[in-house]
Amino acid sequence: MKSRFSSKFSSAALIASLALGSALAVAQPAGPGMQGARMGAHGGPGHAGKGEAHFAKRMEALKSKLNLNATQEAQFSAAQAATRSAMDAGRDARLKARDTARAELQKADPDLAMLLTQRESLRDANAAQRKAAIAEWSKFLGLLTTEQKAVVKSQLINRMQRMGGTGS
Repeated sequence: MKSRFSSKFSSAALIASLALGSALAVAQPAGPGMQGARMGAHGGPGHAGKGEAHFAKRMEALKSKLNLNATQEAQFSAAQAATRSAMDAGRDARLKARDTARAELQKADPDLAMLLTQRESLRDANAAQRKAAIAEWSKFLGLLTTEQKAVVKSQLINRMQRMGGTGS
């Protein structure tokens, strides 16, 4: 039997990871062959910026379904701000890492080992902001009523089903 804390933490981690993961995926810079074009919410060049707008729209739709009180509204805003900060820091770090990699690969004898470890270093450097965002979402989830949690649960199940999960 799961403890109440474990259940709350699992729910908080799932929502935060879905929200933050979606946002961070949208903020990824283009990969090789994309010639500097950003990937959008539905993939491919030419959709730059639409993914972030789509994420914001989904969050606002969820917020309206929850019918938040003033305390919940304030915490929702704090969680969104922490998520935005983590997204921005992650995007900036990835762009800097990309520029560093490009410069290194222009050298006659590039430090390939540095490039290999760069991604892990980047992840570690942004861990504190991601954890802060998750903590804010956990606080928000702790303020929800049973009825509001049922709405969140339904939204998560629907999202998992759309993404190919079981959602049961």
